[in-house]
Amino acid sequence: MKRNSKPSPCPPLALAALALVLTGCPRNEYLVQLQPQGDTIMRTLVFYSAEGVNSNGVPNYSSFDTNELTAITARYPAQSPAPNLTNGEGRHVVRGVFTHALPADVGGAGDYSHLSTSLGDAGGYVERFRGNDDLAGLARQRARAADQLADLMVGWSRRELWREAGYKPLHHFLDVDFRQDLKNLGDYWWEGQLVSNYRTNADEEFMVRFGQYLLNRDYFKIGDLPGLFSEVNQLTGNNSTALWLRIQRLVAGKMGVPETAPVPVALAFLGDETTMEQSFANYCAGTDLYRARLRQWEAVRKLKPDTQRPEPTEVAADAVQNLLGIRLFGNTPDHLAVQLSLPSAPDHCNGRWDEPLKQVVWDADLGDRTNATLLPVTCYASWTLPDAAFQTAHLGKVAVTGDDLAKYCLWRSSQDTERGRVWDAFLAGLQPGAGLTNRLAAFRFPGEPLTPGTNAAAKVAMPSAFPRELLKAALK
Repeated sequence: MKRNSKPSPCPPLALAALALVLTGCPRNEYLVQLQPQGDTIMRTLVFYSAEGVNSNGVPNYSSFDTNELTAITARYPAQSPAPNLTNGEGRHVVRGVFTHALPADVGGAGDYSHLSTSLGDAGGYVERFRGNDDLAGLARQRARAADQLADLMVGWSRRELWREAGYKPLHHFLDVDFRQDLKNLGDYWWEGQLVSNYRTNADEEFMVRFGQYLLNRDYFKIGDLPGLFSEVNQLTGNNSTALWLRIQRLVAGKMGVPETAPVPVALAFLGDETTMEQSFANYCAGTDLYRARLRQWEAVRKLKPDTQRPEPTEVAADAVQNLLGIRLFGNTPDHLAVQLSLPSAPDHCNGRWDEPLKQVVWDADLGDRTNATLLPVTCYASWTLPDAAFQTAHLGKVAVTGDDLAKYCLWRSSQDTERGRVWDAFLAGLQPGAGLTNRLAAFRFPGEPLTPGTNAAAKVAMPSAFPRELLKAALK
């Protein structure tokens, strides 16, 4: 499983405010190593912050946030089987042994389970890392973010262009069509990211779908694709002039200006990136959104005096993050790898089984701890380990494996002490041979009737029915 952040498929739609410029910032790396040990599980967390790697492939370590470092180490017991470590190169290691609930070190919640019986063991692991699993809340958040972005575009356009003859149709486009298209962008993007976690190239498919949507909504023509490709490509070289000129022409078209006519002088600010950015920043500085952001900053600064004053355009960046789950400016996504060591491949999992290493491996990008716009990264696996010696001695072969063994372990663990004792004694007395199936069919717990009712429900209701039928089926 791998979750990646990708740039928006439709830069013109954002009218410059959604130009995604991802900076090369440090990001946190987390490696979770899990080693089941019967009723407990050993958890080792290796973590560090780095900005890329050097020519030898070694991470360029940077300082790890001290508050997060303290929070992580506090979740591990002082009496860990190995001491909490820092290797002096920027990498940090903590280790602990846990039973059921796993520590929320990276962020999230996890659980480990282990059931042991004479026929074998069953284990399970599930953990969600960060994110938000309130689907209804996420949908409302995306719609609200789309409205905020549309309101910013409407207000900005009014400030710069309200005197122009063609402003009325532009205002209608931004307030109605563009607003709806932003909401569709949020839904298309979110659905593509969700499906891509489980199906290869799904995000490409959703990009193509939304690209066709934009084509049908007259944001560009099919003949514009070569030019668009070249312009988006130039963004990596910090040469965005051609793209801004395309946006400028798009806005002119929404004002009723024919393609063959010159672009109005009033739109000149859209053809120069520096001028456009300054114009947008000046508008954002006077919005209610920015004033609210400043009040929030003032409150935080009382506790953290070195907190930097927010830039006006960060209100647009916040809306983009809430719409698409990615930041315009700021840290690149954190990265997570999880390795679960098992004797053999699990029966069920959503990770990748590495046979040489005997590990289930998960790999994903993570939003930061405060990012509530993405679904959690979820890892799960379930496995069974039959007791080959016991099954062979009493059943004649390793008969109960996989899902049947998991079901058996669940059933056996649900029995009270007396019934569990009676059943285990019965199993321990079985011998392979011709009479094995008959002995299974004859078994009853104390108090059970020898002959069940005639209907199927009565047979199933007998406490001994499930294990007897499971073993009989396995022996066939």
